[in-house]
This record gives sequence, structure tokens and C-alpha cells, in this order.
Amino acid sequence: MCYHADMEKEDILHLGRLARIEITDKEAAALQKDITAVLEYVSVINEITAETGVTKKVGAVYNVFREDEVTTKDNEYTDALLAEAPATKGRFLEVKKILSAD
Repeated sequence: MCYHADMEKEDILHLGRLARIEITDKEAAALQKDITAVLEYVSVINEITAETGVTKKVGAVYNVFREDEVTTKDNEYTDALLAEAPATKGRFLEVKKILSAD
């Protein structure tokens, strides 16, 4: 079932006030067409998903990505990185202090 709803100009002006955006009558008319087109598109998507039986899952979402793996050897890039740094202190990069003790 395709749901179709036209946004009234008053609704668009009201949304603009809620968002603290000044919208002219001319802009409201253009937005009215755009919003109606978006609502029609969303209703088509809803209709397609309803026909295919796609359902939304509610519950915990778990990481579906691959496991983390270490792909480099310890200190493999340390010397190259330290050679490019403007200042080092031993095996560490030396940077300007940006936090105060307060």
C-alpha cells in the first residue's frame, strides 16, 4: 500500500520555526514539492520491504567485522618514525606541552 501525504505550506513554515530557520513563502512552496517527493520515495521503499518480508530486528547489535590481528612486528616502523620527528627523547616523540597542571 503506497502512502502519499502532501506537506501543507503551514506545516513547512511551522517546521522552519521549530528549527529556527526563516523560510519565505517561495522557499516553502519549493520545499513542499521536495518533501512530498521524498515522502513518496520513502513510501515506495516501505512498500518494497513489506513485499519482501524484510523485518527490523530489535535487540543487541554485535560487531560483525573481522577479528583484530597484528600485522606488523614490534618496532618495525619505530626507527623510521623517530627519524622523521622534529624532536625525540629516547625512543619517544617529544612534543610541546599543551595541558596545564591546574
